Amino acid sequence: MTHLTIQLMGPLQVELDGEPVTGFATDKVRALLAYLAIENDRPHRRESLAGLLWGGHSESAARANLRRALADLRQVIRDHDPGPPRILANRKTIQLNGSGDVWVDTSEFARRIAADTADDLEYAVALYRGRFMEGFSLGD
Repeated sequence: MTHLTIQLMGPLQVELDGEPVTGFATDKVRALLAYLAIENDRPHRRESLAGLLWGGHSESAARANLRRALADLRQVIRDHDPGPPRILANRKTIQLNGSGDVWVDTSEFARRIAADTADDLEYAVALYRGRFMEGFSLGD
């Protein structure tokens, strides 16, 4: 099984087994992954995600865009490889699988800060590469 790494502190970086993932069709696909990574503690309703990323579109167009973005995301992070899925999705919700082989720097940072030992705090400081998603923006 491949290991997915998502770094949100500093420029957005995504890796599979240490190799950069660069095949995102659009920045909205990258934004979807980032949102699911930072908010990985619960499932998110599809209509909320569609409205968040495509709020200026009709509901049906926004939901169609979300379906395409999700399909692209699953392909680029090889979510169909053997092993637990990285993304849990059903007709109503989408969530990053916290029990899958996914590592997110912001989650690790929060865990290390909460542990409050010198080694954990040192590790947390080393994770910091810059501002949250530095240099990333969506035009609309």
